[in-house]
Amino acid sequence: MAHKSDVKERAKDILEETLDREAVIVLARISEEMQLLFTAHPEPSMEDVERIVTGFFLENGKSEQFIDDWMKTSEEYTATRGLSISDRPKAMLSDFGVFRFMSFLKDKGLTDEQITIVLTGAVQQAAFDHRGSPDEV
Repeated sequence: MAHKSDVKERAKDILEETLDREAVIVLARISEEMQLLFTAHPEPSMEDVERIVTGFFLENGKSEQFIDDWMKTSEEYTATRGLSISDRPKAMLSDFGVFRFMSFLKDKGLTDEQITIVLTGAVQQAAFDHRGSPDEV
């Protein structure tokens, strides 16, 4: 368990060293928005995912080609993970959340290694929050 705590601590250190208060607020907002999406769409259809992803990317100035490429890549990735067709939309929505976090952190100047550590720490924290494990937070 020490390794898991180490990753969470490293993730916390990276965020504290590289992000200002405004950036932390934006990350929290992304998290809240994704939680709301999953609450509103606990079993999203492919149409739900397309509408959500397309709307977000259009609002943020992305091209139709970018959106098509993102959707195809995400769908292919879910297929390679062996997910059933019915589970793919939920996985794609989850991938969308990870993409949003990664893009934001990349825009803030974090390296790929730092982003991996932060996302690993976030996954471990989410697992802790979900299980309620006594592992260090």
